[in-house]
Amino acid sequence: MLQKTLSEKPLAKIRERAFEGAFLGVALIAMAGWAYFIILLSLKFFLWLIG
Repeated sequence: MLQKTLSEKPLAKIRERAFEGAFLGVALIAMAGWAYFIILLSLKFFLWLIG
């Protein structure tokens, strides 16, 4: 019984870190998407001003 509880704790930590890593990855992809969208929009606006 004691060995079972000791072996579950590292798995819980790994699971928790994996969840945090997945959340961070999704957040970084979302931020990169917004940055791409804003840069593209401002580039189109700049080209519209010149043209």
